[in-house]
Amino acid sequence: MRTAALAGVVVLLAGAGLYAFTVPPRVPVGTADTGAGDCTVSARTVPDRLAPPDEPQVAFSGDVPLRMSFSPDGSVLAVSQIDTVTLWDWQESRALARIDHESSAVPPTPAAFSPDGCLLAYGSLHGAVVVDLATGGRRTVGEERAVRSATFTPDGSSLAVGVQSDPDGRLLHLYDTGTWELEDRLYGSATLGSIRYSLDGGVVAGGEDGGGVTVWNTGSSSPAGLVLDRAGVGADAFDLLPDGSGVLLIRSGRVLLVDPGTGEVVREYVPESDGGVLVDVAYSAASGRVFAARLDPADGAGDMVAWEYGAATEVALGPDLPSVFPMALSVDGSRVAGLRTGTGDIAVYNTDLSLLNVLTG
Repeated sequence: MRTAALAGVVVLLAGAGLYAFTVPPRVPVGTADTGAGDCTVSARTVPDRLAPPDEPQVAFSGDVPLRMSFSPDGSVLAVSQIDTVTLWDWQESRALARIDHESSAVPPTPAAFSPDGCLLAYGSLHGAVVVDLATGGRRTVGEERAVRSATFTPDGSSLAVGVQSDPDGRLLHLYDTGTWELEDRLYGSATLGSIRYSLDGGVVAGGEDGGGVTVWNTGSSSPAGLVLDRAGVGADAFDLLPDGSGVLLIRSGRVLLVDPGTGEVVREYVPESDGGVLVDVAYSAASGRVFAARLDPADGAGDMVAWEYGAATEVALGPDLPSVFPMALSVDGSRVAGLRTGTGDIAVYNTDLSLLNVLTG
């Protein structure tokens, strides 16, 4: 889910126009107030308890699941594995912190930064763990349930948690970040492996483990829409447009833009060539493009494909495109990070897919 309430101004290009969105910073009770603009882990000394090892892991097997996510300002990349989260200054290829924890669900939940960058949340088999990056202190919310996904609301007031089970079928739980008390439970049809919010926080979408995408209007406990018939891809292989008006998903070898309220297909993004199976999709606000990763199931090779959002025309990205899966986009959509399937390392690109850096330690 896109982490969100940025302290300051977030500018994004959404389809036909340029929008500016401003949110005041909010410091939840019990967290360190380190001052506006000075709360990312790269801007201060990391507490000893979060110090990374001398030789952080930089090579990964495609058989071992991992997930990635950017900090709100895009300077830090979180690499989540089953039992650890490592924070990287990707521009300097330097490990900043490592957070060890008990095994999470498989695949691991992507770590979610709070809008001010002060907190980091991730799911575990016993609730959602919230880490204060200034002190290294931790708290667990909803510890009676396994958590498959977690993210902060755009204004930072709540932590949204996708739970493995709920006796009433309310599978999306919301916790107040001021008190850390449960404030609401929303109905769902299946466990949510990933959660996205619209930029203004008015719409939330959850990718179901069974293949559907459930959409709620915030303030209502019942879903506003359910999009079914996705291809057999992971729960996080979808995206919600910044204004909440549409869901991007994979179906029948193409990417579809679907109206979540009606289920109507608004637009189709079709690859011009057969380069493999589409496995992930994301919208880049900075470039106004739709990106998809694809893999060849026979040998694991693959590449990336992109389309202009409005025209649905494929973009010529040049030769030797990387095979990047899983992938993650920065909050502003200007950076793409992913595991390179050919080399087993993690790389960061711009939206023309020009290489910016590789994590080497």
